[in-house]
Amino acid sequence: MFDYTHEHAQSQEILRLVLVELNSLNLPPNPIFFTLLYERALKRDASLNKDLDDALNSEGGLTADRAQEIFDTHLLNGAIKEMSKAQNTLLRIIRNVMMQMLNTGNEFSNYAVSLGDFVRKIDRADSVQDLRLLTAEVIEDSRAIERSSMETSDRLTNAGDQITKLKEELEAARRDARTDPLTGLPNRRGLNDMIQQKINEFIQNKTEFCLILADIDHFKRINDSYGHLVGDKILRFVARTLMSNVKGQDTVIRFGGEEFAILLPDTRYEGGLVVAQHLRQKISAARLRLAESGRNLGGLTISLGIASIGINDTPDTLLRRADDALLLAKSEGRDCVMGIPTKSDSADTTEIL
Repeated sequence: MFDYTHEHAQSQEILRLVLVELNSLNLPPNPIFFTLLYERALKRDASLNKDLDDALNSEGGLTADRAQEIFDTHLLNGAIKEMSKAQNTLLRIIRNVMMQMLNTGNEFSNYAVSLGDFVRKIDRADSVQDLRLLTAEVIEDSRAIERSSMETSDRLTNAGDQITKLKEELEAARRDARTDPLTGLPNRRGLNDMIQQKINEFIQNKTEFCLILADIDHFKRINDSYGHLVGDKILRFVARTLMSNVKGQDTVIRFGGEEFAILLPDTRYEGGLVVAQHLRQKISAARLRLAESGRNLGGLTISLGIASIGINDTPDTLLRRADDALLLAKSEGRDCVMGIPTKSDSADTTEIL
C-alpha cells in the first residue's frame, strides 16, 4: 500500500476516473475518500475493493465512518505502526552498540600505544624509583581499561536485553496485525498469502485444496434486534463452532463483518462440500440463549459458498469464485451450501446441498 509510483499518463487517467466517481457518488474529495477510490481503481487489493463495493451498494452508502473504518483496516493498521516504531528503536540500539564497540576499540588501541611507551621508558630507566613509578602507571592504566571493559560489557548486555524485548514486541505486533481481536481468528490480511502458498504446492505437487466462504444469515437483523454486543457474541459463537468442527491443517479466518473463510488443504471438491454441509448443520442445530439474562435467541443459520483450486487460479480468482458461490447460496434462500467447481471437478456449473 501507499506505493503510487506510476507513469504520469497512468496517474492522470486514474485521477480522472476517481474525480468522476467522487462526483457521481456525491462524495467530498477528502483524502480518505480519494485514497480509497484511487486504490479501488488500481485493483490491487481484492479484499479492500470488496469492502468498498459492499459499502457503496449498502442501503446507507459509503459514509464517512465506514470509509474511515475501511481505510484504517486496509491502509493504516495500528499493529503495523507499532512494528515500525519498534524497528526504529532497534536500529537506534544497534547504532549505539556499534559506537560503543568502536569507542572500546579506540581505548584498547590507546592502551597498546601506552604499553609501547612503557617498554621504551623501562629500557631507559636507571633507578628502582623510576621502575616503581612506571609500574604504578601501567597498573593504573590496566585498571582503567578493565573498568572501561566492564562498563562496555554491561552496556552490551543491556542492549542485548533491549533487543530481545524488541524482538518479542515485534513478534507480538506481527501476530496482532494478522489476528482478529474479536474472535481471535486469523484475519484476512494473511489470507492471500495462505492461498498463494497452497497454489504453489498445487503447482508443484498437484495437491488440491478448497476455499469456503461462510456468511451469517440476516446478521443485520440480529444487530438491529438485540444490539451490537449480542452481535459480537454471535460472531464469537460462530467462530468457535467453525473452529471446533474442522480438523488437521484446516484454517478458519475472520474474513470481515459477518463473513468467515475456511481454507481446506489437501481436500478435493467433493470433500469440501461434505465439510461445508457439516458446518452448516452444526450452526443450524444450535439454540442460542444469553447467559446473563437467560433470554432465548432461537436458531441461527449460515450460507456457504465453496470453490476448489483450478489450474490457472490466483488468490483473487479463487476468492471471487467462492464469493460467487456464496451469493448463489444467498439467492437460493440462505441456510444452504453452493459450490462452483472447476471444469475438472464436474460438468455442472453449480451444486446445491
